[in-house]
Amino acid sequence: MDRAEWMDLLGIGDHEVPRLLVVEPTWWRRRALESRLRDFSSVRELGMPELWLGWHGSVPVAFTTAYGASRVVEPVHALGSCGTPVVVQVGPCSALQPHVRRGDVVVPERAAIGEGVSAYYGGADVAHANLGRVTRAVSLLAGHGLHTHRGAVVTAGARLSQPAELREHWAAQGHLAVDLTCSAVFSVAAAFSMRAAAVLWCASERTSRPWSLSLREDPPPPQEDLTRTVFDVALALA
Repeated sequence: MDRAEWMDLLGIGDHEVPRLLVVEPTWWRRRALESRLRDFSSVRELGMPELWLGWHGSVPVAFTTAYGASRVVEPVHALGSCGTPVVVQVGPCSALQPHVRRGDVVVPERAAIGEGVSAYYGGADVAHANLGRVTRAVSLLAGHGLHTHRGAVVTAGARLSQPAELREHWAAQGHLAVDLTCSAVFSVAAAFSMRAAAVLWCASERTSRPWSLSLREDPPPPQEDLTRTVFDVALALA
């Protein structure tokens, strides 16, 4: 599909092409929509389900809760085809290093590709964030007094099957944390010359406790202020 076809499918005009796409992959769609879309005016769902457009001040911004690598690349692909210049992922990650604690923020410079989607967009081994956006995000987070880590993460292909020995291997490679979509977002963004970043809150520490248990507390009440700040930082990266 060319740009005109994507614009027609989404139902947007040239003046409505988002300057920023924020992706928050989550099971908790309704809660995320209620929390995030209240920041925008003139909100409407576009022709692609689960993709919303609104205005943050005078800036058109898109938001999606698409979950999982194979799904999250779809709104990035669609809006990248239309000319959206920036995509930012927000959401949880699980720490792989002992100094990354629950409530910290991780801003990846790069993500090791452990999912199968990136290959379809030319990704191999590692996908990279836009370092300008990374630096800006770290600066904004510092202004909020948040403990922030900048470096490498790994994106896994499955959340519920991460054996302890695999997580130890990732940790030994120096990865700060593991998530499910970061490398896919970076890879598809690169394919469309978009500037990509991710701002992730640490939902669980390095422990023998299965990450799957955090499904019950994503995000837990103590982290509501943190996730709010992370979203505000994402909006400032347009």
